[in-house]
Amino acid sequence: MDTDRPNITNTPHTIDAGHWQIETGIVNYTYYRDKSSAQNVSSDDFAFGQFNLRLGLLNDLEINAVIDTCEVDCAHDYSSRTTFRASGFGDTVIGGKLNLWGNEGGNETGYTALAIQPQFKLPTARKDVGNGRFEFSIAAPFLATLPSGVHLGLQPGISQERNSTNTGYVTGFPGSVSLDRVVFANLDIYLEFACDLTTEKHVTASQTIDMGATYPLNKNIVLDAGVNVGLNRASNNIEVLTGISFRH
Repeated sequence: MDTDRPNITNTPHTIDAGHWQIETGIVNYTYYRDKSSAQNVSSDDFAFGQFNLRLGLLNDLEINAVIDTCEVDCAHDYSSRTTFRASGFGDTVIGGKLNLWGNEGGNETGYTALAIQPQFKLPTARKDVGNGRFEFSIAAPFLATLPSGVHLGLQPGISQERNSTNTGYVTGFPGSVSLDRVVFANLDIYLEFACDLTTEKHVTASQTIDMGATYPLNKNIVLDAGVNVGLNRASNNIEVLTGISFRH
């Protein structure tokens, strides 16, 4: 069983035809604090019950839908001593994944796999929670098995996303690289670097170091947890996430 969570680098493997998989984010907490000379603000954001439903259409083709059932955002401006709170249903993402090669196997040294994964964001969130605009991205998750059972994952991508002021669209270039390995009792740990470049002027690319693990309770249920740590002011200071995935 292979999941697209909790790390950013997705698997190139698809769900078998006629089967489905639900990957659930139980809780996702994000903290950001900006103490620059221009402002002194912080934000605490929670997401509860994020569901990624993956359905196999063909053995190398799947469709998926990501639903954010509840988001709670709280921002505090220490300079003006004001607090902003918003909560509600989040945005919805629909898309799919097409495996180009290597959909079976994965543990033998020298094995590789590649897929393309388009995703469309629908602005279903309330105004104070989302940006109210459509967005699109396409990624190419790649996997290679190195000696000693180490897996190398790469995920370059390109996106059409809203700019920082939500006044127009810019091109983004999200990317990530990860290493993972089963260490004991099927516990799979990973270490990842992720960044998101953009064509928007005077905007620094966000950069994070991510770490976490997945643990299968059985062949159809997997637990996961992860921590993402920001490396610069353009990134969230820390993000903590936990989840569980089911396969049928």
